[in-house]
Amino acid sequence: MSLFGALNVGNSGMSANQVAMETSGNNIANANTPGYSRQQVSMTEQPAFYEPGIGSVGTGVDVTGINRVVDDFVRTQVRDANSKYQYYQEKSDKLGQLQDILNEPSDNGIVKQLSTLTTAWNTLADDPELGTAKSSVVEDASSFADTVKEMAGNISDLGDNITSTLAKNALDFNSDVKQLQTLNQQIYNLTSIGQTPNDLLDQRDATLKNLSSIVDVTSSVDNYGRVSLNLGNQTILNGDTRNTLSVVTANVNGTATIAKDGDTVDGQQQISSNYPANTILLTQTGDDDQVNYSQVTIDSGTVGGLETAAGEVTQRLQELNNFATTIAKTINMVYTNGQSSTSGFFEIGNDASSYASKIAVNAALAADPDKLTAGASGASGDNSVATAIVNLSTQKFDYPVTDSQLNSYNKTTMAFESSASGKTYSDAFNNIVTKNAISKQQADNLATAQNSVLSQLNNQDQTVSGVSVNEEITNVIAYQRGFEANARVISVISDMLDTLINKTGA
Repeated sequence: MSLFGALNVGNSGMSANQVAMETSGNNIANANTPGYSRQQVSMTEQPAFYEPGIGSVGTGVDVTGINRVVDDFVRTQVRDANSKYQYYQEKSDKLGQLQDILNEPSDNGIVKQLSTLTTAWNTLADDPELGTAKSSVVEDASSFADTVKEMAGNISDLGDNITSTLAKNALDFNSDVKQLQTLNQQIYNLTSIGQTPNDLLDQRDATLKNLSSIVDVTSSVDNYGRVSLNLGNQTILNGDTRNTLSVVTANVNGTATIAKDGDTVDGQQQISSNYPANTILLTQTGDDDQVNYSQVTIDSGTVGGLETAAGEVTQRLQELNNFATTIAKTINMVYTNGQSSTSGFFEIGNDASSYASKIAVNAALAADPDKLTAGASGASGDNSVATAIVNLSTQKFDYPVTDSQLNSYNKTTMAFESSASGKTYSDAFNNIVTKNAISKQQADNLATAQNSVLSQLNNQDQTVSGVSVNEEITNVIAYQRGFEANARVISVISDMLDTLINKTGA
């Protein structure tokens, strides 16, 4: 080992501390950059030089890499927790909107209007010829019908909104997967030549977290840092293979309308498959450009939450339709004394699936309330119809009312046989509201619990990967001292070389 060797030792120390200083500076600069992972310099002692009779003499230090400080297991847990949180949060949000539409309890809700309508019929029963009483019945019934129609329309609009949001989420998911495929190639290009693309790896992890908020994908990483994605047992991304998600936006008579790849503008297609609306389809395009669709089950992420909420919204709309069906048909049967269930006092149209959106007071009665009949005989003072309709408010029916119960109508008593498992009008609507309230409360509670888990995992991730400015400043000072010390070593060796070369000899 010569003085020149000692000079190289000092030079390696200066270089290593300079790289470490730059790395700490980069950490500080990116302390508030979303998705940035703290970087750390790895230093290794250079191979020692063996001096005969002396032993091993150190030859300096090497910088072997600048690595991201990341706990991949914790980040996987973060993605899983994030996916579950987004599921419950999205479900809660949509059911909250449905709760606002149902508008109960309320001073102007369905239950209150039913009570008001019953009171109006009761007033008419007390004075069957009173014109103002007839007007009140028609007016209150029209308000009730309009409220049911508006509610049905709003619930239907909410369902359409969920479908559009599902398509938007599928579009975002497909875009992120495409970006991840590009990152995979860039990471491979650099890793294969021995470089460590820390910035690209951070982008990769950020993209994976975005994907986890949409769909519960599982990921695996190869030796080059490239990610493969699976959804259940279906492949989303693997090497050059990239599949997409599409959404069924409607189904009419067994023909499904598809928003291919989530594109509701240019991607609309129709296929002869009986997939219900809001179904998520894995879309695979073969080498022959043949597109194959297969249904995938998603139980997490915003897409899973939207799918679940869509199912409940559809169910509540059907229950509202059943509710309107029972009220309209039973009142019509009494008003016509068994002649008709679909017309008479209320008109509901011919499509059983849309009675709630079509219900309205008979146009002739709405135009002239004096035509309202309070009694079956039509004789002055006959209040049998009004009294029988008042009694309906406490009778128990099935929803929708069955044909057998309608056929049980007795023209003499002007009453039906009660259903053992049935409910009154008010109880039936309250049951719709209660079901939604329970489901929303469960989603709220689970979202709160999952958010707590997610916060803990994010904190754990930040403990490992986040930048502590105080810690980095301490490192900067240490690297500064190391740089200065090595510079001093070089200065001393320089003086020694000067003495050796210029001040010795003849």
